[in-house]
Amino acid sequence: MSVGDLTERDDRPAYVRFERRAVENKRLSLEKGRSVSTDVDIALITPPYSKDLVELKIDRFFESTERDVKNGRTSKEHLDYWRKAYEAFKNGQEAPLNGTPIKEWSAISPAQIKNLIAINILTIEDLAGVNDQGMSRIGMGAHELQKKAINWLRSADDRGEITLKITQLEIENERLKLANESLVEKNQLLNNQMAQFAQSANVAQAPIQPVGITADDIMPDEDRPPVVGVAVEPVITDYTNASRDQLIGAHIKKFGKAPHHLSKDDTIRNKLTA
Repeated sequence: MSVGDLTERDDRPAYVRFERRAVENKRLSLEKGRSVSTDVDIALITPPYSKDLVELKIDRFFESTERDVKNGRTSKEHLDYWRKAYEAFKNGQEAPLNGTPIKEWSAISPAQIKNLIAINILTIEDLAGVNDQGMSRIGMGAHELQKKAINWLRSADDRGEITLKITQLEIENERLKLANESLVEKNQLLNNQMAQFAQSANVAQAPIQPVGITADDIMPDEDRPPVVGVAVEPVITDYTNASRDQLIGAHIKKFGKAPHHLSKDDTIRNKLTA
Protein backbone atom coordinates (compact mmCIF):
# COMPACT_ATOMS: atom_id res chain seq x y z
CA MET A 1 0.00 0.00 0.00
CA SER A 2 1.40 3.39 -1.00
CA VAL A 3 0.93 6.71 0.72
CA GLY A 4 -1.36 7.70 -2.15
CA ASP A 5 -3.77 4.92 -1.19
CA LEU A 6 -4.15 6.64 2.15
CA THR A 7 -4.19 10.30 1.15
CA GLU A 8 -6.41 10.23 -1.94
CA ARG A 9 -9.48 9.66 0.21
CA ASP A 10 -9.70 13.34 1.06
CA ASP A 11 -8.21 16.72 0.20
CA ARG A 12 -6.76 16.98 3.67
CA PRO A 13 -3.31 15.35 4.12
CA ALA A 14 -2.92 12.16 6.09
CA TYR A 15 -1.85 12.63 9.69
CA VAL A 16 1.77 11.50 9.96
CA ARG A 17 3.73 11.11 13.18
CA PHE A 18 7.37 10.20 13.44
CA GLU A 19 9.09 7.93 15.95
CA ARG A 20 12.67 6.85 16.49
CA ARG A 21 12.94 3.22 17.52
CA ALA A 22 15.79 0.97 18.50
CA VAL A 23 15.82 -1.91 16.00
CA GLU A 24 18.22 -4.82 16.24
CA ASN A 25 20.84 -4.88 13.49
CA LYS A 26 21.11 -8.54 12.57
CA ARG A 27 24.41 -8.22 10.73
CA LEU A 28 26.19 -6.32 13.53
CA SER A 29 24.71 -8.62 16.14
CA LEU A 30 26.26 -11.63 14.36
CA GLU A 31 29.60 -9.87 14.01
CA LYS A 32 29.73 -8.74 17.63
CA GLY A 33 28.24 -11.87 19.06
CA ARG A 34 25.74 -9.82 20.95
CA SER A 35 22.57 -7.84 20.27
CA VAL A 36 23.34 -4.58 18.58
CA SER A 37 20.58 -2.09 17.90
CA THR A 38 20.47 1.00 15.71
CA ASP A 39 18.06 3.91 15.63
CA VAL A 40 15.44 3.78 12.87
CA ASP A 41 12.96 6.56 12.14
CA ILE A 42 9.40 5.37 11.47
CA ALA A 43 6.49 7.22 9.83
CA LEU A 44 3.12 6.40 11.41
CA ILE A 45 0.44 7.28 8.87
CA THR A 46 -3.28 7.73 9.63
CA PRO A 47 -5.67 8.62 6.76
CA PRO A 48 -7.88 11.68 7.30
CA TYR A 49 -10.64 10.99 9.86
CA SER A 50 -9.72 7.30 10.05
CA LYS A 51 -8.49 5.14 12.90
CA ASP A 52 -6.33 3.03 10.56
CA LEU A 53 -2.58 3.14 11.14
CA VAL A 54 0.21 2.21 8.73
CA GLU A 55 3.89 2.16 9.71
CA LEU A 56 6.68 2.70 7.16
CA LYS A 57 10.40 3.26 7.57
CA ILE A 58 11.16 6.88 6.84
CA ASP A 59 13.10 6.20 3.62
CA ARG A 60 10.36 4.05 2.20
CA PHE A 61 7.72 6.60 3.25
CA PHE A 62 9.32 9.45 1.30
CA GLU A 63 10.21 7.25 -1.70
CA SER A 64 6.58 6.10 -1.94
CA THR A 65 5.28 9.63 -1.52
CA GLU A 66 7.55 10.99 -4.26
CA ARG A 67 6.24 8.34 -6.67
CA ASP A 68 2.65 9.24 -5.78
CA VAL A 69 3.37 12.91 -6.46
CA LYS A 70 4.71 12.05 -9.92
CA ASN A 71 1.64 9.89 -10.59
CA GLY A 72 -0.73 12.64 -9.41
CA ARG A 73 -2.04 10.62 -6.49
CA THR A 74 -0.61 12.96 -3.86
CA SER A 75 -0.07 16.71 -4.01
CA LYS A 76 3.39 18.21 -3.81
CA GLU A 77 2.11 20.49 -1.04
CA HIS A 78 1.47 17.44 1.12
CA LEU A 79 4.94 16.07 0.44
CA ASP A 80 6.53 19.42 1.35
CA TYR A 81 4.47 19.55 4.52
CA TRP A 82 5.60 16.08 5.63
CA ARG A 83 9.25 16.95 4.90
CA LYS A 84 8.99 20.02 7.15
CA ALA A 85 7.30 17.94 9.83
CA TYR A 86 10.10 15.35 9.70
CA GLU A 87 12.79 18.05 9.92
CA ALA A 88 11.04 19.47 12.98
CA PHE A 89 10.95 15.99 14.51
CA LYS A 90 14.69 15.48 13.96
CA ASN A 91 15.39 18.85 15.59
CA GLY A 92 13.30 17.92 18.62
CA GLN A 93 10.58 20.35 17.64
CA GLU A 94 6.88 19.83 17.43
CA ALA A 95 5.74 19.14 13.89
CA PRO A 96 3.93 22.09 12.26
CA LEU A 97 0.25 21.63 11.57
CA ASN A 98 -1.34 22.10 8.18
CA GLY A 99 -3.91 24.64 9.32
CA THR A 100 -5.09 26.39 12.47
CA PRO A 101 -4.43 24.31 15.62
CA ILE A 102 -7.66 23.15 17.11
CA LYS A 103 -6.16 23.13 20.61
CA GLU A 104 -6.00 26.94 20.47
CA TRP A 105 -9.61 27.37 19.31
CA SER A 106 -11.71 29.12 21.95
CA ALA A 107 -15.06 28.53 20.22
CA ILE A 108 -15.37 24.99 21.62
CA SER A 109 -14.90 23.50 25.05
CA PRO A 110 -11.68 21.88 26.36
CA ALA A 111 -13.43 18.51 26.43
CA GLN A 112 -14.40 18.84 22.77
CA ILE A 113 -10.83 19.81 21.86
CA LYS A 114 -9.45 16.77 23.69
CA ASN A 115 -11.91 14.43 21.98
CA LEU A 116 -11.08 15.81 18.52
CA ILE A 117 -7.32 15.55 19.03
CA ALA A 118 -7.79 11.95 20.20
CA ILE A 119 -9.14 11.04 16.75
CA ASN A 120 -6.44 13.03 14.90
CA ILE A 121 -8.57 16.06 14.03
CA LEU A 122 -5.85 18.53 14.87
CA THR A 123 -6.87 21.67 12.96
CA ILE A 124 -9.99 23.71 12.37
CA GLU A 125 -9.56 23.00 8.67
CA ASP A 126 -9.64 19.26 9.42
CA LEU A 127 -12.89 19.69 11.31
CA ALA A 128 -14.48 21.83 8.59
CA GLY A 129 -13.76 19.17 5.96
CA VAL A 130 -14.65 16.13 8.03
CA ASN A 131 -16.26 13.32 6.03
CA ASP A 132 -18.91 10.77 7.01
CA GLN A 133 -16.36 8.48 8.60
CA GLY A 134 -15.03 11.36 10.67
CA MET A 135 -18.58 12.40 11.64
CA SER A 136 -19.18 8.90 12.93
CA ARG A 137 -15.99 8.99 14.98
CA ILE A 138 -16.86 12.39 16.49
CA GLY A 139 -20.32 11.17 17.45
CA MET A 140 -23.02 13.35 18.98
CA GLY A 141 -22.76 17.03 18.07
CA ALA A 142 -20.56 16.39 15.02
CA HIS A 143 -22.66 18.51 12.64
CA GLU A 144 -22.74 21.44 15.06
CA LEU A 145 -18.96 21.31 15.49
CA GLN A 146 -18.43 21.20 11.73
CA LYS A 147 -20.73 24.22 11.23
CA LYS A 148 -18.73 26.15 13.81
CA ALA A 149 -15.49 25.34 12.01
CA ILE A 150 -16.88 26.32 8.59
CA ASN A 151 -18.28 29.61 9.88
CA TRP A 152 -15.06 30.37 11.75
CA LEU A 153 -12.99 29.92 8.61
CA ARG A 154 -15.41 32.16 6.68
CA SER A 155 -14.84 34.86 9.27
CA ALA A 156 -11.04 34.84 9.47
CA ASP A 157 -10.88 37.93 11.69
CA ASP A 158 -13.44 36.57 14.11
CA ARG A 159 -12.37 34.66 17.21
CA GLY A 160 -15.56 32.95 18.24
CA GLU A 161 -18.36 35.37 19.10
CA ILE A 162 -19.83 35.81 15.61
CA THR A 163 -19.22 32.14 14.86
CA LEU A 164 -21.23 31.03 17.86
CA LYS A 165 -24.07 33.41 17.03
CA ILE A 166 -24.28 32.28 13.41
CA THR A 167 -24.19 28.63 14.40
CA GLN A 168 -26.84 29.17 17.07
CA LEU A 169 -29.07 30.95 14.55
CA GLU A 170 -28.68 28.12 12.07
CA ILE A 171 -29.53 25.55 14.71
CA GLU A 172 -32.52 27.59 15.94
CA ASN A 173 -33.72 28.08 12.35
CA GLU A 174 -33.58 24.35 11.77
CA ARG A 175 -35.50 23.72 15.01
CA LEU A 176 -38.19 26.24 14.05
CA LYS A 177 -38.46 24.71 10.59
CA LEU A 178 -39.08 21.27 12.07
CA ALA A 179 -41.57 22.71 14.58
CA ASN A 180 -43.44 24.54 11.80
CA GLU A 181 -43.66 21.38 9.70
CA SER A 182 -45.06 19.55 12.71
CA LEU A 183 -47.68 22.27 13.30
CA VAL A 184 -48.74 22.22 9.65
CA GLU A 185 -49.17 18.46 9.81
CA LYS A 186 -51.19 18.65 13.03
CA ASN A 187 -53.36 21.46 11.63
CA GLN A 188 -54.12 19.42 8.50
CA LEU A 189 -55.06 16.44 10.65
CA LEU A 190 -57.37 18.59 12.77
CA ASN A 191 -59.05 20.05 9.68
CA ASN A 192 -59.67 16.57 8.32
CA GLN A 193 -61.20 15.45 11.61
CA MET A 194 -63.49 18.51 11.72
CA ALA A 195 -64.62 17.89 8.14
CA GLN A 196 -65.48 14.28 8.95
CA PHE A 197 -67.37 15.36 12.06
CA ALA A 198 -69.38 17.94 10.13
CA GLN A 199 -70.42 15.35 7.55
CA SER A 200 -71.56 12.81 10.13
CA ALA A 201 -73.26 15.19 12.54
CA ASN A 202 -77.06 15.62 12.28
CA VAL A 203 -77.66 19.14 13.47
CA ALA A 204 -81.38 19.82 14.07
CA GLN A 205 -82.58 23.35 13.51
CA ALA A 206 -85.74 24.62 15.25
CA PRO A 207 -88.44 25.64 12.70
CA ILE A 208 -89.25 29.30 12.53
CA GLN A 209 -92.80 29.93 13.73
CA PRO A 210 -94.74 32.46 11.61
CA VAL A 211 -96.02 35.47 13.44
CA GLY A 212 -99.83 35.34 13.52
CA ILE A 213 -101.94 38.44 12.69
CA THR A 214 -105.46 38.60 14.06
CA ALA A 215 -108.42 40.71 13.00
CA ASP A 216 -107.97 42.73 16.15
CA ASP A 217 -104.54 43.93 14.87
CA ILE A 218 -106.05 45.63 11.82
CA MET A 219 -109.43 46.76 13.30
CA PRO A 220 -109.87 50.59 13.63
CA ASP A 221 -109.78 51.83 17.18
CA GLU A 222 -113.33 53.10 17.05
CA ASP A 223 -114.58 49.63 16.03
CA ARG A 224 -112.76 47.74 18.76
CA PRO A 225 -115.04 46.25 21.45
CA PRO A 226 -114.62 47.72 24.91
CA VAL A 227 -112.16 45.97 27.15
CA VAL A 228 -113.87 44.38 30.11
CA GLY A 229 -112.99 46.07 33.37
CA VAL A 230 -111.76 49.31 31.76
CA ALA A 231 -113.90 52.44 31.86
CA VAL A 232 -114.61 53.87 28.43
CA GLU A 233 -115.45 57.55 28.01
CA PRO A 234 -118.86 57.81 26.19
CA VAL A 235 -118.81 59.38 22.73
CA ILE A 236 -119.99 63.02 22.89
CA THR A 237 -122.02 64.45 20.05
CA ASP A 238 -123.43 67.50 21.80
CA TYR A 239 -120.78 69.80 23.27
CA THR A 240 -123.19 72.37 24.73
CA ASN A 241 -123.13 71.02 28.25
CA ALA A 242 -119.85 69.09 28.02
CA SER A 243 -117.32 69.57 30.80
CA ARG A 244 -113.86 70.99 30.08
CA ASP A 245 -112.31 67.54 30.43
CA GLN A 246 -114.76 66.15 27.90
CA LEU A 247 -114.03 69.02 25.53
CA ILE A 248 -110.28 68.44 25.83
CA GLY A 249 -110.77 64.70 25.22
CA ALA A 250 -112.90 65.36 22.16
CA HIS A 251 -110.31 67.86 20.86
CA ILE A 252 -107.52 65.27 21.22
CA LYS A 253 -109.60 62.64 19.47
CA LYS A 254 -110.46 64.92 16.56
CA PHE A 255 -107.24 66.87 16.08
CA GLY A 256 -104.69 64.51 17.64
CA LYS A 257 -103.56 67.02 20.22
CA ALA A 258 -104.84 68.92 23.26
CA PRO A 259 -106.08 72.50 22.83
CA HIS A 260 -104.01 75.43 24.07
CA HIS A 261 -104.20 75.53 27.85
CA LEU A 262 -105.48 79.17 27.73
CA SER A 263 -108.26 78.34 25.26
CA LYS A 264 -111.75 78.98 26.60
CA ASP A 265 -114.43 76.28 26.57
CA ASP A 266 -116.50 78.13 23.94
CA THR A 267 -113.45 78.41 21.67
CA ILE A 268 -112.94 74.64 21.95
CA ARG A 269 -116.64 74.02 21.23
CA ASN A 270 -116.54 76.17 18.14
CA LYS A 271 -113.51 74.22 16.79
CA LEU A 272 -115.25 70.93 17.51
CA THR A 273 -118.47 71.93 15.72
CA ALA A 274 -116.87 73.82 12.84
